[in-house]
Amino acid sequence: MSFFRSKKMRYYSLVIPRESAWVVMNELARLGQLHFVDYDPQLPMINRPFANYVKRCDDSLFKLSCLELLLKEFKKDLNYCENVDGLLDHFQEVQYNRMKPGHTYFDELESEIDQKKIQIQEQSANLHNILDRVNVITEQQLVLENAKEILGQSMFQQQTPHNANEYQQLKFGQLIGVIDKEEEVRFKRIIFRVTKGNAWVQIKDLNNEQIDNSMRKSFHLNQNNTSQPRCLFVIVYPGAEESGSLRMKLMKVCDSFNRQRIEYPNSMDQLQKKMIDLTQQLQEAKNLIEMTKKQLEQSLDDLVLQKQGCNCSYFEYMRLYVLKEKYLYVNLNYLTMRGSIFTGYFWLPEGLEVMVEEKLRNAMQNNRDHYPTGQIQEIKPQSITPPTYFNLNEVTMPFQEIVNTYGVPRYQEVNPGLFTIITFPFLFGVMFADIAHGFMLFLCGIYLIFWKKQLLKQTDSMFNLMIPFRYLVVLMGFFALYNGIIYNDYLSISLNLFGSCYTPENGEWKRESKDCVYPFGVDPVWQASGSSLNFMNSYKMKLSVILGVIHMLFGILMKGVNTLYFKNYVDFFCEFIPQLLFMICTFGWMDLIIIVKWLNSYENNTDPSIIETMINQVLKPFDKPVNPVFPNNPEFQLQITQILTLIAVVCIPWMLLPKPLILGGKSDKNKVSMSDSQYQPLVLEKQVSDIDDDNNSQFHNDLQNAANHKSFTEQNHEQHDSGEIWVHQMIETIEFVLGGISNTASYLRLWALSLAHGQLAEVFYDMCLAGKLDTGGIIGGFLGGYFYIIFALLTFGVLMTMDVMECFLHALRLHWVEFQNKFYKADGHLFNGYSYKKLLNDNLKSSNSK
Repeated sequence: MSFFRSKKMRYYSLVIPRESAWVVMNELARLGQLHFVDYDPQLPMINRPFANYVKRCDDSLFKLSCLELLLKEFKKDLNYCENVDGLLDHFQEVQYNRMKPGHTYFDELESEIDQKKIQIQEQSANLHNILDRVNVITEQQLVLENAKEILGQSMFQQQTPHNANEYQQLKFGQLIGVIDKEEEVRFKRIIFRVTKGNAWVQIKDLNNEQIDNSMRKSFHLNQNNTSQPRCLFVIVYPGAEESGSLRMKLMKVCDSFNRQRIEYPNSMDQLQKKMIDLTQQLQEAKNLIEMTKKQLEQSLDDLVLQKQGCNCSYFEYMRLYVLKEKYLYVNLNYLTMRGSIFTGYFWLPEGLEVMVEEKLRNAMQNNRDHYPTGQIQEIKPQSITPPTYFNLNEVTMPFQEIVNTYGVPRYQEVNPGLFTIITFPFLFGVMFADIAHGFMLFLCGIYLIFWKKQLLKQTDSMFNLMIPFRYLVVLMGFFALYNGIIYNDYLSISLNLFGSCYTPENGEWKRESKDCVYPFGVDPVWQASGSSLNFMNSYKMKLSVILGVIHMLFGILMKGVNTLYFKNYVDFFCEFIPQLLFMICTFGWMDLIIIVKWLNSYENNTDPSIIETMINQVLKPFDKPVNPVFPNNPEFQLQITQILTLIAVVCIPWMLLPKPLILGGKSDKNKVSMSDSQYQPLVLEKQVSDIDDDNNSQFHNDLQNAANHKSFTEQNHEQHDSGEIWVHQMIETIEFVLGGISNTASYLRLWALSLAHGQLAEVFYDMCLAGKLDTGGIIGGFLGGYFYIIFALLTFGVLMTMDVMECFLHALRLHWVEFQNKFYKADGHLFNGYSYKKLLNDNLKSSNSK
């Protein structure tokens, strides 16, 4: 069962000639079941044989990303690949029909990508330049038109004075230009200071951004205008000489604002001629825009169109192929090159050796030069932990992700993800228990399942992120609905689905008969009784403790399964058995007396207190209980509690002492044997051997120890120091004993969250609907509709979003801390299969989510 435990792995060596390395790696990637081991993780990628190829692939991907921005800018919709296997088959067919080595196809694509990038970016730059030219021309037209309105005809009709000395006093000059809108106040202030108030300044908004946007829309351009709002300035000052000091000062001020300054014509004829000239220039620029835009869109359309036999746009075709090539060379760098031979190591799931050999034969057939494709050989790994690999599908994936977020399972240990499929949504349902809210969540999951394909096409849908977790949402909604029926809670209202066993009589509720039992869930009469809150609180609190202890006991049992599977009998007898007995004799006994109390009726207010019973079990071990849980049998209860208390007390030193003593004895024996002089020459012999030709990892460890002047005795002493063993076991014992109390109390969150959910639903119902529906007439109808909208918004905003997240996080904590710490090591590493299909599928998901 590959989901209960990870698949068994085999360790192989791979030897392939350099000439057929690309073909072999290309075939093995189609299998997708090899986990390559890096021969030197400390070696930087830049120092590896194919670092240059990886860099070339990165450069090509960067160029494609630049083209993708232009495609989005012009709203060109790409056709993404829907069948990765078909695309990979098309890649292989294209490479085979080229009659050239397969690795040379990337060289052709790289050259084509470079040419298309240069061509399209040049066309785009030309279009931007022409658009900027149009903006300048349009701005000049606006400036001249607005300046004419401000200055009027009088500026062209200034009379020459009779006295030449009075010329400068009667003649006025002007400066016209454009500045940014945000510089308006500062510009006026500087002009006033420079001219000492002897100049008239008029500023008017040009609304250039609106005109630019309208012009772009007229050309059907989707580029956003990023120009800042600008305004026209007109300065009229005394004196019209070109070399006047005041004019020179004003020109320096205007030029310092880095905007254009426009020469205003001296006559009306020149002004009209200038306007006609600008109109002609604008028309020519618009014609150029049309031509350039047409050429650019034609080039972009070539990227969007599908090639024959390809199920996606040509742009996607090139991008995915470059990604595939980069992935191949990155994994090829994990192999070490010796002469003309590549040697590497990989993990393979058990039973797939035949498929790998078949792929090697296919590689020889696809290799036109018929070079040998190498061989694989199984070897025994030395001090290397195999990766953890599970066969996941759309149902199990989200639950395994919940587990992996805490930590990856150790190789071959029990996988908590299998149990999380049921326990996680169930504990969520205990906290979120409500018939209406659970049913809405269930419908949301059903919608995600059956309308998956339609939702994937809507890239802006808020449900897209929930699609991978649709089965988790369905189960969460189902168990919330199920527990809501058990609690008989529908928006804080109890439903009388099967007929109550109680009838009202003289203002009190009387049971019809002792044998009458409500068929499923809580009798609705409790909602109408005055002790409803006390009864439901007591029931939910005890139920949460029972569920928590069962959950933790199951985790301890999984620890026993792990110890037996790994044949770790020391942990089985010195940890698993005492931990199981301790939990059963303490909190398991508490659950039992809770159930016994539920099954018995007590008279004359002799109901036993569960808390008092548990406290007296420790503080008064020899006193008979005053109110025994077992009716009329206090001696039996006393004997049981004494036996259970004795077992629980004995389990504490049982967990603490035997394991360190056993491991400490083994450690001392290892120290004596490793200190023997017969082991010393091994280091000296290996020191003079050839390091590069030795593949034994233990040999490298020996050399490292010798270099650090450490003997085998010192190394073994560090690994099995008895002091560390005692400290570790003491921490484990204290953590388990105290954790048993704290973890059991932590499961009370099942009761607390359920209580909070029910109380919030009741408050929303009482404040919004209760009493508002009795008002008749038109006003009552409007009020009812108004308060119903408020009720719906509060329910969705608080209970269906915030409370769902809150219950989800608390269920997550119960699994990570209270359940998994009983057996889960979480120190493994995931199996990373060398697979084109996985690579392209993951990349397509990220592309579709953008």
